[in-house]
Amino acid sequence: MAGVTIVVLAKSYKPAGRCLAGKVAVLDGSKKLRIGEWFRPVPNDGVGAIPEGGLVYSNGSPIKVLDVVELDSLGPVSVPGQPENHRYDQNIQWRYIGRFRHDCIGNLIDAPSDIWLEAGQPTNKVTAEYDRTVEMTHSLYLIKPENFLVTLKNTFNMYKAEFQKKLTASFDYNGIRYEDLSITCPSTRRILTNQYPAEGEEEKTFPLKKGDDYYLCVSLTPRFGTPEFHYKLVATIFDFDGYLQRTYAA
Repeated sequence: MAGVTIVVLAKSYKPAGRCLAGKVAVLDGSKKLRIGEWFRPVPNDGVGAIPEGGLVYSNGSPIKVLDVVELDSLGPVSVPGQPENHRYDQNIQWRYIGRFRHDCIGNLIDAPSDIWLEAGQPTNKVTAEYDRTVEMTHSLYLIKPENFLVTLKNTFNMYKAEFQKKLTASFDYNGIRYEDLSITCPSTRRILTNQYPAEGEEEKTFPLKKGDDYYLCVSLTPRFGTPEFHYKLVATIFDFDGYLQRTYAA
């Protein structure tokens, strides 16, 4: 077992709980943080959600995005399409180290050539075959989008026999348009909660207030469904002044 310190960059919604992820942080001799690779702590099953009650410190306060936290890692987990997954010791409390400055988010961005593109597939998902044929080094990226829009929907789900609200993102990255990525960012869902169309009304598409002045933490899900797919998500949306994550933390 080893202690690992991470800057929390995602605490997104997931069925039955949350998905937490961040980048490894090491305090050097000058007491500055050196930022390393992505790290996604997961329960013993390797892919499941962390319960809401499991994301608190010893004093009961919740872990927040941009917290710098220490946890105890039990080692990596082999999960197709999610190479950053590590089991953590659920019996030992998370330890608060400090806060990462919101105005330094730009120093953490990644530079992939594309966001998991697979020929012949929509830009919001890839097949299970993708992780078998492509060397998967990341299922998480922090990127700077262009032409960033959100869409709010309230459509009838035939499988559940009920209307269902959905929030999605579209954006350009490196000359490619990505569309219909589910937004699982709690802060963004909070600010838009009263803006969904009524049941059966047309969807609404618009930019957020700060246009393209956002960073996105994008994530790839484990395989699921029949046939199996990995779906692309927008796990966290960061604005340049820190207002969104500071005021609407959830």
